[in-house]
Amino acid sequence: MQVGKWASGQASKFVSVCLIGLLISLVLAGGVLVARQQVLSQAVTVSYTPLSGEAEWEGDWEFSELGADPSESGGERVTIPFTGTDFALRVRRGDYRGYFFASVDGEPANLLPQEERGAYLVLTSPDHAPQVVTIPVASGLDDGPHVAEVIAERGWEQWPLVGWSASRAPDTTAYRWALAGLGALGFLFLAGAVGGARRQGDKETRRQGNKGARGQSPYSLLPTSCSLLLAAVFYFSPWLPLTLVAGLALAALVFLRLDLGLALVAATAPFYLYPRALFGKVFSMTEIFTLLCILSWGVRQAASGKRRVASLQLLNSLDFAVLFFVLVAIGSFFVAEYRHVALRELRVLILEPALFYLMLRTTRLNRKAVWRVVDCFVLGAVAVALTGLAQYALGVNVITAEEGFRRLRSVYGSPNSAGLYLGRALPVAAAVALFGASRGRRVAYGLAVVPVGLAALLSFSKGAIILGMPLSMLALGALAGGRWLWGSLGALGAAGVAAIPLLRTPRFASLFDAQSGTLFFRLHLWRSSWAMFRDHPWLGVGPDNFLYHYRSRYILPAAWQEPDLAQAHNVLLDYATRMGVAGLAAGVWLQIAFWRLALPLRRLTDPDHRALALGLMASMVNFLAHGLVDASYFLLDLAFVFFLTLGLVQWLARSDTDEI
Repeated sequence: MQVGKWASGQASKFVSVCLIGLLISLVLAGGVLVARQQVLSQAVTVSYTPLSGEAEWEGDWEFSELGADPSESGGERVTIPFTGTDFALRVRRGDYRGYFFASVDGEPANLLPQEERGAYLVLTSPDHAPQVVTIPVASGLDDGPHVAEVIAERGWEQWPLVGWSASRAPDTTAYRWALAGLGALGFLFLAGAVGGARRQGDKETRRQGNKGARGQSPYSLLPTSCSLLLAAVFYFSPWLPLTLVAGLALAALVFLRLDLGLALVAATAPFYLYPRALFGKVFSMTEIFTLLCILSWGVRQAASGKRRVASLQLLNSLDFAVLFFVLVAIGSFFVAEYRHVALRELRVLILEPALFYLMLRTTRLNRKAVWRVVDCFVLGAVAVALTGLAQYALGVNVITAEEGFRRLRSVYGSPNSAGLYLGRALPVAAAVALFGASRGRRVAYGLAVVPVGLAALLSFSKGAIILGMPLSMLALGALAGGRWLWGSLGALGAAGVAAIPLLRTPRFASLFDAQSGTLFFRLHLWRSSWAMFRDHPWLGVGPDNFLYHYRSRYILPAAWQEPDLAQAHNVLLDYATRMGVAGLAAGVWLQIAFWRLALPLRRLTDPDHRALALGLMASMVNFLAHGLVDASYFLLDLAFVFFLTLGLVQWLARSDTDEI
């Protein structure tokens, strides 16, 4: 009997190791794909117009600044010499019927569909609306001289040929080999996991599933791993049928297991800049999972009317603060001058994150389900960190700042965004690693601290390095109390001494220079933001309207070099300019309610719960500290992390009173 239990336990560990290996392979593959895309985006492109004199024209073409127009008789052709690996046509599409038949070096263009006469490009626009677009025609050519030939059929009086471009795409052979190797490794891990699970048998699976929630068993990783695997297939699949099958499987999984859907939302929040294209539209994975969760949650609420009424009696100050924040944002939308962008921000940054909080707040999640959400949040941060570190090592997608200073930015457009997000996750991982009770989770979170912390440092975000991370770590020690306070003070002092050489670098040496650099632009930006707030004191300029008002009215002449700023880069001014005094009051109320609820949790007797509470409070300190000089809430990933923090604190408070 004991031998059977031992064998079953070893099989469970084997399955868990295989699944973790599979997830790591997927994360690394995602990082390689992002790096490859960044390399391809650096291709050198040269563009031409029909008036450039670079082509030979045959037939009755007409030329103007609009482009080239064929005659009604048809048969016009143009021969275009070019040098490079990729070739594209810039065409004017619309509500008409017309075609270009294209060949390169006498062969049909390899990126276009083909028929008997060769490769063709349809000039009818998808929505029948006029548009000028660049359409890739051929790629993967030898890097040398080539000749393209384009034959026009119909399309007269539409000026369909606007121009063309030739590109030199970088060599991505190393990335292809890396993807092939990671794919093979992932397949081996998947085969091992399937084989191990099959050997365990259904009976052992049920026995493991019925174990107590305390000290999550290794096999409990299976639901999370399966959901993440399905999400990866749905996102990366290049085949529509497989994408649809994975999407339907995900929808069914979230419908049956809302906790898995909430975990997927927490894991995918930082990847919102890489949406999934479906049927001509693009959606962030976070938004897709949030909407699936809302559907699942709504069905559950409809089936539990009595419990819903009872839950209304348990609303606290934090709940009312969230409700007030949402109502103010809605009111601010109605005074916004640019409603189209305001509506999107209202939906994506206010309503959907608030609904995420609502689901966390009202769903009776058990201990294992909550830790699954936390684990996925940290896993997402680790994925961001590993992607950034891999890119940094390869020299890809790296921002070069003052005098060649290299900055990591990972999946974000700005290194500061990477520092912001990783700074929110780092205190949670550190707190669980230091104060948690589960040995396995402490080790895992301790390992997570290394890449997350290193990636945050390599972002060289001044706000993260000088304010966010030091103050959040100091807060963690202060909240833990006793020797931890003195330990955090000592670590902070040592870090300060180690950072002295950093202050001599060009990027940080200008930190206190009010005549140029970051401080100069921040001071001017804050002056402009204050003026904007004074002109729109009650409800602000509206969601996502800051940019349009700033660059067209409030930007100071001395700050002309940075006109495209979409936020005030200060937590108080962000609320004030977007939503006025009412929004500022909502932000203050949220903080007061959060800390009144969270501070008593530092005395929780359950070590895991206490560790999580300490980490969440330190993360909120990062929100406030880094938010003094940069974004705080009004980015998608930061908005979801903010409401995740509120929701988890609510759960911890309920667990302390045995209400879950």
